[in-house]
Amino acid sequence: MSFLKNFDWSFKSIAKVIGLVLLGIVVLSIVIAMISFSFRTVFQTAQYGNESYVEYGKGGGVSYDMAAEPMMARSSIMPPMPSYSTGPDAEDYEVKTYSATIKTRKLEQTCGVVSALKTREDVIFENANQNDENCYFSFKVKKESTNGVLKVIEGLNPEDINENVSTIKGTIEYYDKQLEILEKKLESVEDTLSKAQSAYDEVADLATRKQDVESLALIIDNKLKLIEKLTNERMSIKQQIDQYNQNKADQMERLNYSFFTVNIYKDLIFDWKNIKDSWKYELKAFVNNFNEVIQGISVHLVTYFVRFIQVAIYFFISVFLLKYAWVATKRIWKGKGKKR
Repeated sequence: MSFLKNFDWSFKSIAKVIGLVLLGIVVLSIVIAMISFSFRTVFQTAQYGNESYVEYGKGGGVSYDMAAEPMMARSSIMPPMPSYSTGPDAEDYEVKTYSATIKTRKLEQTCGVVSALKTREDVIFENANQNDENCYFSFKVKKESTNGVLKVIEGLNPEDINENVSTIKGTIEYYDKQLEILEKKLESVEDTLSKAQSAYDEVADLATRKQDVESLALIIDNKLKLIEKLTNERMSIKQQIDQYNQNKADQMERLNYSFFTVNIYKDLIFDWKNIKDSWKYELKAFVNNFNEVIQGISVHLVTYFVRFIQVAIYFFISVFLLKYAWVATKRIWKGKGKKR
């Protein structure tokens, strides 16, 4: 309380105090921002070369995900393969898939070797994707040409190459069973439809001879509903049969091919383009940080100043009320003492 009494409450003194406070805020903001930037630079340098730069959109991880999408799309439409032996002739239904990963300093040349396979009649490309950092290919090869294409891939010194062998006999058997069930169901529906039509024709003929108009109308209505229901069911069953036949044909066609997926990545010790892009990334980070500092000492400072004025007003009002409340309390206390 003594500080408040002795303080010079002139406009000049108050302006000096406010000016010193604002100057302190500006200096403190700049110091904190620079320290924060320094710590981020020191502790995240290693990450910029790996994680941050990949997120920037130039790393191999993004392209790897893009390359994996066609494989995921193809596998999603295929039926589940049985994990058990389906008989002694299961090997007659084997399908081979190969996946290779290649790292090279000559990306364009290496990708060109695989891309050149497209001109061969025994090779059918399903997907191809190429950019400055990597390339991806998925294709199928006629079984008799598998070894020749495999030698071409091995000649590119792949980092790894995997062969997967699976049998689709269980899938073919599943389709055969479903087709058998649907054929019997279709036969039953068609037989029921034929008998229903004959029965309704007989009843309708009887009702016509007896001139029973009400019964005839009811019979015709029921006949149309039943025929419509059975006809729709027959169409649905035929569509399912066509779909299973198409799926079975697609699976049987796979027996004539081997399937390849090849991922090729650029692997340079000094990749000047990546170095240039990393510098751009760092400069952008610096500009963004500097921009935040400028905003902090300009727009944010104005907002803070408005808030400061609001708080200052509340503070002085509170001090004023506290002062007179204290005076009133002292008077009341003295008044009670006199009464005693």
